[in-house]
Amino acid sequence: MNTSANRKKPCAICSESAGILTCIGCQQAFCGKHVSEHRQKLAVELDHILQDHDLIQHRIKTISTNYSLLEQINRWEENCIERIKVAADTARENLGELLNQSKEKLTTTSYDLAVDLRSSLEADDYSENDIIRWTKKLSALELEIKTPSTIRIIENKRAIIRLINIESNESTSENLAIIQQQPILKKDLEKKIQGVFLDVLGPARLEHERYVARHVGVRNKDAYVRGNLLYHHGQRTIRVRIENFKSPYCIFFGCISSQSVLVQGLHLLPCSIGWFGYNQVYEHGRCSSNCKKHGYNSQLIKKNDVLRLTFHCDEQQIRLYNERLNTTSILNVDIKLTPYPWQLLMVMRHKDDCVKILSDQ
Repeated sequence: MNTSANRKKPCAICSESAGILTCIGCQQAFCGKHVSEHRQKLAVELDHILQDHDLIQHRIKTISTNYSLLEQINRWEENCIERIKVAADTARENLGELLNQSKEKLTTTSYDLAVDLRSSLEADDYSENDIIRWTKKLSALELEIKTPSTIRIIENKRAIIRLINIESNESTSENLAIIQQQPILKKDLEKKIQGVFLDVLGPARLEHERYVARHVGVRNKDAYVRGNLLYHHGQRTIRVRIENFKSPYCIFFGCISSQSVLVQGLHLLPCSIGWFGYNQVYEHGRCSSNCKKHGYNSQLIKKNDVLRLTFHCDEQQIRLYNERLNTTSILNVDIKLTPYPWQLLMVMRHKDDCVKILSDQ
């Protein structure tokens, strides 16, 4: 028995007992006590891979606009419009000059014809040939007035404006897919993009396809959650429901620049603005608890309350509306401290705090 036991590999975890099972993956032996522990470790690692895959898959589905390229397109459009305006103004100016020249020429021709007619009439010196000649001249004048034969629009075939298109540098057979261009319907452009939570920092977990964020750590340990949508113009609203919170209410809703990086204490920095617990309002690094000034009282918020956070980019404001209380609080955003595009920032402080993003209405 001793000889047989000596030939067995020791357990890779405890090194005390002999291994009774060899893993075909790592080629290590494990005793009966630690076989399940090894499998559990592999299961945890697989779960991490699945979570990473879900995150990547979500980010693929919610790839946002590349704003540097969008700005280039906007500048190209503005330049083209400006060139078109300049070309149109120049064409109008040239047309005016040519019409004036044509008018002067017609006036001179008409005057000469009038002198010829009057002198022939006074001298009683005209014949059928003169009548035919004068009739032709009058017809030519009338035709010239209606459609000036010497003026026409010429299109520059060399194209003053260079049209642009978007293409990828990837051209190998390793491309994931070939996208065929299809006509964009108006109804497709008007579809709303549903917001979800993008990523977290600290003790938070995203659930239900990233519509739900839950604090899973210890009490008074801030968990930071960022939304996936970018706000840079117009007005957009995101609706959330307070699924659960531990008293006292201490959940932050606000706005940060998309350029900001998730770090501890982000809501305290000048780049952040929003509403927290204890009636606190944070405005670019300044904290206030004046309920009358801001129209915000966190002590009145209850479980299952629905809040609307509206980003008024054009007005440089964010607004928090409580559907049950019918109250609105408005904060002005300093775009020098919080430049566009904006993103939703949420902070949960207590274990089991839970918030769900609702579908747009």
